[in-house]
Amino acid sequence: MISDTAIRARLGEQASSDREVALMRDLLQASGRTPDDLNDDEWLQLVGQMEARKLQDDPNMK
Repeated sequence: MISDTAIRARLGEQASSDREVALMRDLLQASGRTPDDLNDDEWLQLVGQMEARKLQDDPNMK
């Protein structure tokens, strides 16, 4: 299981909500990776996917 602490540490300032951490955990689990496994480019791709899912779930969320 991927810890929320590891996700928050990698997201840094971007981890403003539990929902964002949960979305990122889902993406990481689906990819079979951990935050430490990803290089910066791969991480940014997942952050983009997280943002897209966040907006898809709630268009008013920023």
